Amino acid sequence: MKHTNWLVLILLIALVTVPAFGQDDDGGGAPDGDSFGDEGGGFSVGQSGPKVDPLVDLRNWLAKASAPPIEKKQEKPLKSVYDKQVKLMAESFEKKFGVSLQVALAAQNPARGRRGGNARPANPAHSAEILRLSTLVMDKVIAGLRIDQQSALRKYQSEELRAKEVRLLKERMAAAGIILSEEQQSQVDDVYARKSRLRTLAIIEAKGAPYDRNIAILERQTTQRVVQLLDQSQKAVLSAGVSKPKEPGADAKIPNDKSVAP
Repeated sequence: MKHTNWLVLILLIALVTVPAFGQDDDGGGAPDGDSFGDEGGGFSVGQSGPKVDPLVDLRNWLAKASAPPIEKKQEKPLKSVYDKQVKLMAESFEKKFGVSLQVALAAQNPARGRRGGNARPANPAHSAEILRLSTLVMDKVIAGLRIDQQSALRKYQSEELRAKEVRLLKERMAAAGIILSEEQQSQVDDVYARKSRLRTLAIIEAKGAPYDRNIAILERQTTQRVVQLLDQSQKAVLSAGVSKPKEPGADAKIPNDKSVAP
């Protein structure tokens, strides 16, 4: 039974994993729920072309979150943080790949919207690193806001992610043949509301430092709490899904999370 529950947990992790959000519903990007901004994720950093105010995105995010706007006296310190972090980002990227960040950014979306041509697809490793680094820039700048601004923005961010996660979880469980009762749906809502609150606190308390480890722990706790809400027949449906022969390449759909104890 313990082995079966472990398989159920692994499959449920696959069901509840939310893909990177290339864009919000209204067109603003929010990759993984952690980054706001353009399609590349995070701030629009290091790009060529006319110089733009790096705080434009931040002002828009605060407005969406109904948070207090940036005051004039905050602008200079925030821009200083932004400039410093973008410089560090560019140095880190070039040291890792031997290619300038400017060149990598230019290659991210070549000839967007055009058919044919000789444009090569963006380097996935470059894209992932740009997203990671731009998220770090964003986190450092947001950490420079007043606590009331941070709280409202991070709560909004976590709530947006919560709504998407709950919707996708229910859709994927239904597709797997698992129909949740009204009580279970209410309990799932409560589990994700808890996650949203704790996620907000974890990010704010990080003060711009990496918080991935704490969020990963919270993700596993949330998945385990959802598993506990399922009855034996529902767990059996998930177990049967694990036992079915996999199509070629199907292994890539299930995360290899060795940190989940049997």
